[in-house]
Amino acid sequence: MIRDNSYSDLELITMLKRGDVTAFDLLYARHWSGMYQAAYYLLRDQGACMDIIQDIFAWLWEKREQLDIQAVPSYLRSAVRFKVANYIRSGKVREEFYTELAGLSLPETPGPQDFMELSDLKSIIGQVIHSLPEKCREIFLLSRDGQLTNQQIADLLNISIKTVEAQKTIALKRIRAAVDPHLLALLLLPVMTHYH
Repeated sequence: MIRDNSYSDLELITMLKRGDVTAFDLLYARHWSGMYQAAYYLLRDQGACMDIIQDIFAWLWEKREQLDIQAVPSYLRSAVRFKVANYIRSGKVREEFYTELAGLSLPETPGPQDFMELSDLKSIIGQVIHSLPEKCREIFLLSRDGQLTNQQIADLLNISIKTVEAQKTIALKRIRAAVDPHLLALLLLPVMTHYH
């Protein structure tokens, strides 16, 4: 059994191209955690992130003989971005995705450098929230920042729960319409062309 640190990534890729299962396992063990963190930083959905990582590694195994990878970590990060962008575009993201994105506090030192652009997204979201009609904005902020349930907001503002739900839906639709084109552009811009 070869040790994890006894081969470079590029040596493991060369071995993988020859169908070496141990090299595949070592690449997975070495990189899955960073790939998962990169996906989870955006999606906040454990199941979806694990599916994305599995899809990427299944693709690597299937295409192993044609692989032409010079920088393994950046290649895999690009693959994650590509898959995350596809997942968002498919509309499968959880309902809370945009609410959480709107309230995301950016760490001082983000894991993958590539996700620094989230600060731009927060700015776009802030502008959308600011432009919402007053009642709609108030309801959205009570939900997101105040962490109040729909019932609590309805009681506080003396309105029906249906009104709360409708106003939150309006807010999220506007946020999604503003964010999606930018989010997909930011995710797809640096993706390496030979990962399909």
